[in-house]
Amino acid sequence: MKSYVLAAALFAAAAAPASAYTPYLKPERFWVTDPSVEVEGSFATEFFTPSIALGANITILNGSGDPISADRIAVTPAGSTELQAELARGGTYRISTGEVRGQVGRIVAQNGSWVAVADGVELPADAEVRTIQTISVADTYVTRGTPSRDSVDQTIGRLVMRPITHPNQVLAAQGIEVELQFDGAPMPNAAIVVYGAGETDAYQNRVVPTDAAGRAIITFDAPGQYILVARRVAEQPAGSAAQLASYMTTLTLEALDQLYAETQIGEPAEEAQPERRRERTPARRRVGRPDY
Repeated sequence: MKSYVLAAALFAAAAAPASAYTPYLKPERFWVTDPSVEVEGSFATEFFTPSIALGANITILNGSGDPISADRIAVTPAGSTELQAELARGGTYRISTGEVRGQVGRIVAQNGSWVAVADGVELPADAEVRTIQTISVADTYVTRGTPSRDSVDQTIGRLVMRPITHPNQVLAAQGIEVELQFDGAPMPNAAIVVYGAGETDAYQNRVVPTDAAGRAIITFDAPGQYILVARRVAEQPAGSAAQLASYMTTLTLEALDQLYAETQIGEPAEEAQPERRRERTPARRRVGRPDY
């Protein structure tokens, strides 16, 4: 119980100055048979209802961990970013926002805690004020055929939620084991908040603390789609846009009642090269005579 209360307090302290929106990326299917997938992304206060589009800078890593380009990325009037990715090869693909930097805001010390200050609000001259910027990463994974680890184990951003359990092989009852890292070091006694579809980000009743090695096992009451959220506030180097950064990392996944069947995906056929037309050599022009 003590670890639960500690983790909840740490999460609340980190979340207080941050943006009220949480980013997510959610594929239409987490395990695909067709060689393509549609993915929706947004900043939201209710999962998974889009509010503010993420933008078009989305990173896709294929089953070998190599970056590939999306076939289509569009920002919609409904506040979502939609992309289509071709999954030509088998393996686990990672879709990530990378680090997204938000606007710089202010926080003020009040009664032993930090409180966000709206733009234009005047504060007393002796108020303790600091600037802060939200830096977020949203990740999700899609597998075609057979799961792989190359894209899963790559580091993106300073605050990393690394799945120990493969993110597309999560059974609801057994859960997923993850490790939180900051700048490559484990984060002990850190908080991971679990949200289900339809819940708001103000709902923080499911908080799982990490152990001394920065790891946590998160189980789920029922199969479905979930988002895991971790935060950390850290000092920024001199010359940065803000004195503090509120880091936030999310992982959207599917908890299953049974694992998907694995299949073998053959290598994509190489594109046939167009037949090269033989160039005709022009006739030599005879000097002194016109050519007809």
